Amino acid sequence: MGNKVSVLVVDDSHICRQLIREALSRDPDLEVVGMCANGQEALKAARELRPQVITMDVEMPVMDGLTAVEHIMAEVPTPILMLTADPRQQAPELTCRALELGALALQIKPSIDAGLEAWNLSREVKLLASVRVIRHIRSSQRRAPLTPHGTPAPIGMPYGVLVVASSTGGPQVLFRMLSELPADFPLPIAIVQHINAAFSESLAGWLANASKLKVRLAKDGEALLPGNVLIAPPGQHLAIAQRGKVALMPGVERDGHMPSGTVLLESAAKAYGRRALGLVLTGMGEDGADGLLAIRQAGGLTLAQSEESCVVFGMPGASVARRAVEHLVHGDDIAATLARIVRGESPSAGR
Repeated sequence: MGNKVSVLVVDDSHICRQLIREALSRDPDLEVVGMCANGQEALKAARELRPQVITMDVEMPVMDGLTAVEHIMAEVPTPILMLTADPRQQAPELTCRALELGALALQIKPSIDAGLEAWNLSREVKLLASVRVIRHIRSSQRRAPLTPHGTPAPIGMPYGVLVVASSTGGPQVLFRMLSELPADFPLPIAIVQHINAAFSESLAGWLANASKLKVRLAKDGEALLPGNVLIAPPGQHLAIAQRGKVALMPGVERDGHMPSGTVLLESAAKAYGRRALGLVLTGMGEDGADGLLAIRQAGGLTLAQSEESCVVFGMPGASVARRAVEHLVHGDDIAATLARIVRGESPSAGR
């Protein structure tokens, strides 16, 4: 019993609480240690029970799920899985706001009559139990976008594209990075972010609202243009087919994922060579590591998020182990580092 993962279930629906508990109780490695009907109860239970994982509803009386996440992540940081209605029927900011506040993953609630098998939570809960969470300060202010010091990027700037692989904990880092980059950031950006497929459009909209850049899900054959950020849509690989153009490709998973960060980064290495700039952010597993190595071997510049700022150091750690990383960057400093790079300065200057 002591080795079981302890879970706190939070939902205002009695039926949903029971279904979640029954679904989790089917796994011998999990134990539901408490159930709450609103965020206020959840905060009290989190303080007293110290569960290893919390499943959290969004819309609840007394205290809603987003407010509860904000308080919990400030006081008793705990891996939180948000269970929500279909985001296509809600405002995108409602669900993605939870990621900004510190929740680690999003999952859609199946219909109540779908059966216990539909509440497929065990794998996600066990993965989150292994994650180290970071305390979030409530009501933190967003930084102002960086300025390019009133000058354009140097003529002949050596980089032509920025490609990013990101997973668990990554949306928060991307949000900060994209909110701080100036509108005239001179590189096109292509991103693979592992996320539940149903939330891809919501993620893109949430990031777009935070950024002065144009952020959207990528389309097959779309041009890579400065000031534009293309995010891989679900169920297809995003690759750079040739300089200045992306392609969406069906296929099989790579490094356990589709879309795969490694596929994107390897394609950037092939298309851009030494003009590719690669970045691997926080995440479980090893996706992106081989792709970052390909960029380094092609003569491009490679960055990865530092361990102390990662929710999970898996992907950056795998990149370091392959000797693919030239510079480790704190998650809070990524935008400033990129701004230095496009000005022709050293990535580590100012640290």
